[in-house]
Amino acid sequence: MTMENTNGGAGGSNGFQRLIQRFWGFDQMIGSALIKIIYYIGLFGIGLSTLAMMFGGGLVGAMSGMDGGAMFILAPIMGIIWLVFWRFICELWLLMFLMYARMGEIRDRLPPR
Repeated sequence: MTMENTNGGAGGSNGFQRLIQRFWGFDQMIGSALIKIIYYIGLFGIGLSTLAMMFGGGLVGAMSGMDGGAMFILAPIMGIIWLVFWRFICELWLLMFLMYARMGEIRDRLPPR
């Protein structure tokens, strides 16, 4: 018989304790979760900067010698390019963590010396 909840019905604190143990124990990597958070923060920043360039295009366009209407068209194109690049960078970071985990699995399957 296993005991799922030993704290008298407060299931939330047991999950919180496991989260703290995971964070301080270094048994599992938390890098993938951090990369996802960083990705969403970058996604938000790219969206804001794209909107700022679209609607502030007159000022940016005047500084660069272009028409403000051109910035209204070019800003979303640049935003899409930035999004693709940002996604690629985050996937590379995630790939490094996945390679580390996979190499650990391979090491564990090797016969002892």
